[in-house]
Amino acid sequence: MLGWLKDYSPQRFLISFALAAVVGLIASVASVGFVEGINWLTKQLLIAPEAREGDGLAKRLPWFTVFAPVVGGIIVGGLLLMLRGNRPQGLPDIIFAAQTGESKIPVRNGVIASITSFTSIGFGASVGMYGPLASLGALIGSLLSKLTADHRRLGVIALGCGVSSAISTAFNAPIAGVIFAHEVILRHYSIRAFAPVTISAYVSQVMATEVFQRPRLLEVGEVNIQHAYEYGAFLLVGVVGAAVALFYMRGVIVAGKLSGKLSLPLWAKPPLAGLVLGLICLAVPEFLSAGLETTRATLNIEQVRAGDLDYIKGMTTLQSVVNAKEAVLVAVALLAVLCLGKSILTGFCIGMGFGGGVFSPALFIGATFGALFGLMLEAMVPGSLNLSFYAICGMGAVTSAVIGAPISTILVVFELTENYDLAKAVLISVVFSNIICSRLFGRSLFDVQLLARGFDFSLGKDKVVLQQKNIGDYIVQDFVQIAPDTTCGQALERLLTANQTEAYIVDAKDTYLGQVTLPELLQAQRAGDGSDPPVGGLAKPEQITLTDMTSIFLAMKKVEEFVGESVPVVSARDHLKLVGVIPEGNIFKAYSDAIDEVRRDEHGDH
Repeated sequence: MLGWLKDYSPQRFLISFALAAVVGLIASVASVGFVEGINWLTKQLLIAPEAREGDGLAKRLPWFTVFAPVVGGIIVGGLLLMLRGNRPQGLPDIIFAAQTGESKIPVRNGVIASITSFTSIGFGASVGMYGPLASLGALIGSLLSKLTADHRRLGVIALGCGVSSAISTAFNAPIAGVIFAHEVILRHYSIRAFAPVTISAYVSQVMATEVFQRPRLLEVGEVNIQHAYEYGAFLLVGVVGAAVALFYMRGVIVAGKLSGKLSLPLWAKPPLAGLVLGLICLAVPEFLSAGLETTRATLNIEQVRAGDLDYIKGMTTLQSVVNAKEAVLVAVALLAVLCLGKSILTGFCIGMGFGGGVFSPALFIGATFGALFGLMLEAMVPGSLNLSFYAICGMGAVTSAVIGAPISTILVVFELTENYDLAKAVLISVVFSNIICSRLFGRSLFDVQLLARGFDFSLGKDKVVLQQKNIGDYIVQDFVQIAPDTTCGQALERLLTANQTEAYIVDAKDTYLGQVTLPELLQAQRAGDGSDPPVGGLAKPEQITLTDMTSIFLAMKKVEEFVGESVPVVSARDHLKLVGVIPEGNIFKAYSDAIDEVRRDEHGDH
């Protein structure tokens, strides 16, 4: 079981651990700078709720609400023109890099993508912060891994270290950061990666708490289960939460497709989205930016109902929810506006080109949905309920399904609340939400986005790696090539001399005409009238033909029904030119070599 340790030197251990510590240190500083920079910018632009209250703001507030996202959109539109593919990289790109072993993130693209996301969130676009934070951490890990001699193997681990550091710093939850990196990015739990990722997460957590003295980002007050029947309600939160998550995820996908059909220049789409968002936020300002303040207030809605109104300072819609009191339908309607509106606007902003993630909005959407569910249930049962419990369960149900991280979500809740009963309740909601969404949509929004680009991770990373590697290195030149005017007797003699059973007919321009087999040549001689006809008349194109750029995965699929010695391989540029053949055994060797490489990357050099 631990045989790989024989080939894994102490020096390599020390290098990986040192790399993990440095990644954790730098990623923590960068994450804190990213978050604090956005907090400062949103306050200056009167986007943060706490900045929207005060004397003398009545005249300026509408202008800032509308035009801050527009100005941000203009800046983002210019940045998009500088990005490769005209889109900022996100978690799907980090997942793809980790799963295929291509851990080198282009520095220029990564930096511009981070600036794009920072600008989008800071100027009020309704997008998330945690995806960009994780991408920034991954970029730092990728850069630092290049300093090591073993960057090919350590690069992927460094990506996981960077992501775990960012999540650990953001949530002040190191355990969740470690599991998130493995569950979402690396997708395996080998000790070779687990130890460095853990070191990074805890270095970041120490930096966040001891050096920067940052409080928990989503701190939640004391919550308790009050009735036994509520466990059944938590199950229903998971089921209905799955529908909310599906609405949100499909909205993001559809918005991207619709945006692609708009006949507008790329740079013009973000300002247009900013204008629409700004006008809507005149009525519902909670939609601005990542909405973490609204999420925090909703998770603590029970304390707000008890009179602690500091949580909802500057949040006009949530203030109306609390003020509704006995008017349950009004409160329900307002929470529904927040939940559905955030879903639609996040998809709209991302589809129109703003940089940002889907993680933070999922927290917002899930929390408001959970509070809405609890409020409706409270109206139907005797006594009162703790709405914070339902807000947290709703947040877990929606978020875990969107990001494909049920275990990480449960651990985030447990680390933030240190409440075992709450963790059990969230577990019920998360399990049922993920069962439904995985069946009806996919493992996560990220996986579906990658599938749209042609990369299917539903069967694991093995399939994608096989799709990325071609058969070029396994083509052989040791085959019998004959001209179409070669006689059957001459062809037969060449095959017997080479101890082969198939000959490939190629003209003077190397154009592949077909093949002829040893039994066919013998039959032609027996059926002849004593003459020795040329093989050109016997040539028949092979039903299965590969190119030198055919992937190992596609080659495996094509030869499932193949019967013969070798498969002809033609040029990918000129499909008529024969460049070699590949024996069936070589295709299986290519498959075996690729899978062995995947296992070595995950578990060591055994």
